[in-house]
Amino acid sequence: MKAKEIILLILIIAVGVTFYHAHTGKIYIDIDDHIFFDHEKFVYEEFQELEPPFPPQLKVINAHGDIEIQGTDEGRITVSFEKTIWRRNEEQAKEIADELKMIIDKDAHQLTISTNRSEFRRRHFRTNFKISLPAGMDIEVNNSYGEVKTVKVGNTNIKNRHGKIIASDIAGELLIENSYKDIEVDNVQSDCQIEGKHADVFVNGVKGKTQVVHQYGKVRLENISQDVKIEGSHSGVYGENLMGSVEVTTSYKKIALFNVGPTKIRARHSPVEVDGAREYVDIEDNYSKVRVDNLQGDLIVDGKNLGVYGKSIVGQKIHITSSYRNVELSEFSGKTTIFLEHGDIVLNPSPLTHPIEVKGKYAGIKFYWPLREKYPFEARAKNGDIKWKLPDEMSSQEEDHMSIVKAFLEEKEKPSIFLTTSYSTIRIEE
Repeated sequence: MKAKEIILLILIIAVGVTFYHAHTGKIYIDIDDHIFFDHEKFVYEEFQELEPPFPPQLKVINAHGDIEIQGTDEGRITVSFEKTIWRRNEEQAKEIADELKMIIDKDAHQLTISTNRSEFRRRHFRTNFKISLPAGMDIEVNNSYGEVKTVKVGNTNIKNRHGKIIASDIAGELLIENSYKDIEVDNVQSDCQIEGKHADVFVNGVKGKTQVVHQYGKVRLENISQDVKIEGSHSGVYGENLMGSVEVTTSYKKIALFNVGPTKIRARHSPVEVDGAREYVDIEDNYSKVRVDNLQGDLIVDGKNLGVYGKSIVGQKIHITSSYRNVELSEFSGKTTIFLEHGDIVLNPSPLTHPIEVKGKYAGIKFYWPLREKYPFEARAKNGDIKWKLPDEMSSQEEDHMSIVKAFLEEKEKPSIFLTTSYSTIRIEE
């Protein structure tokens, strides 16, 4: 056996032994203190009750542990302090437990709960807090490597460097910062700001504005009353019932929005779906596909290598620029301008309220005529053909490799239709 193979075998055995001992509790892995085998787990718990009056804010400072803060109708604060200690025997653990203390400081502005963790050279322990306090009290939490959960509190600021965050029934503003673990938010009465990465974010029921800065994961927002702004990278975005304006920036992951206000999307390589929007949808994207349905407002799409599909769009303006993919619209109205290179265009408009202008290069155009209506019409195809499939009369001519078809020019008071392309075919059908 070669030396490399022997080393690989030893590593595999070591990893297997490590995971076995971790599962059976015989090993403690601490981010700061490395790996320790044959340590037993010992748990100690102490309680403290604080009587009013209290300052307006509670601050909790912790590391390597869980924090749960619950607002109640009682006028006092109760604290459960749990110490989980890994040592070879109970005598060693008890010695550490006696030295590991909860620290409470109080001034006119803030009540601070922390530990003396920093005094220990070798830690190998976790500290967990369960705190109940008067509902609506403002809180600030600084934690790492553990879960933070808050319920029925006031203005809330949570920084949890490497842990899950759950926040619900927040009677004020909510600020959150974390990474590598999920964030769950429900029922915030004011603004909500979140910064996270390498994890998923779920937010439901925010009365104020919502801002999310995110990388590598999914962002899901539902039932937001005011404006939403998402600044993401490699972030999937799902939004539903977003009543204010929506602004999304992301890349490489899907964006799906349902029942939203005016929407602006700046994406790269991201599929986009918008169903049910008001005022406008403004999209810049590339190398993907966009679908917009049931829009009561303007549509603006600017991209390359971008397929564009839409249905039931009613606005003052529709403007689409793309290349190398298809554009298909049906049941739409508004001043429509489309520029496409190297793709196919299929249009099935509602009765016209504004003119339609389509310019293609190496792009086929199929236009379904609105039934029982006549509009001034002109089509031009350079080095291509025009197929007129309507029963009405039209005029046609050829000049300098250009095919030209005109019809209904006497209908001067109605919106016009102008179609032009090159090296492809224009089809007009019922």
